Amino acid sequence: MDTQPGTIWGREPAMVLALVQAVIALVVAFGFNLAPDQIGAILAVTAVLLGLITRSRVNPVSAAPR
Repeated sequence: MDTQPGTIWGREPAMVLALVQAVIALVVAFGFNLAPDQIGAILAVTAVLLGLITRSRVNPVSAAPR
């Protein structure tokens, strides 16, 4: 599915996180009533989940032999 290592759906993880959080903000702005604490919790959980997905997709670069 992904052609480049370290991407989610072929996109940079930061872009995916921003998209998810923007959609959540728009849904709340246009009538889905949530308390500020709930919004903060949802945004925090999405950031953590996408951070874990990002970490699983990125391989550390090994040191070059000397």
